[in-house]
Amino acid sequence: MRQTLAAIMFVAAASLLSGSALAQKIDANGRCHGADGKFAKMEVCKPPEKAADAPKQCRDKTSKKFAKCDAPNTEPVPAKAK
Repeated sequence: MRQTLAAIMFVAAASLLSGSALAQKIDANGRCHGADGKFAKMEVCKPPEKAADAPKQCRDKTSKKFAKCDAPNTEPVPAKAK
């Protein structure tokens, strides 16, 4: 049991370290650094833009229950009236 717990903790720690080591970042001077630590274009550091027209939530047309937007027979949830 103790060995299993140690193995799980090791895998969790390794995944946390590898995720931060591979991330692109912007330094204090505003320059973008790629995963290799070298200067990179600013497009590498910017997060991908979301489509502004994509609905945030969708619902099934017949049952009106929440559904994934990629599923067939779905529609965007209408915005609340203000």
